[in-house]
Amino acid sequence: MKKISLTLLALLALSGCKDGTTGQACLGANNDSLVEGMQDKCKAGDAIATKHPAYFCDFNYEIAYNDYNSAMCIYSGKQKIERTTGK
Repeated sequence: MKKISLTLLALLALSGCKDGTTGQACLGANNDSLVEGMQDKCKAGDAIATKHPAYFCDFNYEIAYNDYNSAMCIYSGKQKIERTTGK
């Protein structure tokens, strides 16, 4: 009975993990391409690599920086216009 209860509890907890993200990694064939050259292939919610997190990342999620001067994050879906246009 204890195993059944724990299994049901685990399934219930996992069923609440729907936050609108795709859960996919949007990387090139060599698994290290940056989103800057792949905007037509990546969708909002994909995990991406970028050299410019302020332009591409959804800041509701964590951003991880690496040794290659780039970041892994969740893609916001497009380049943020307010960061690219001058006033």
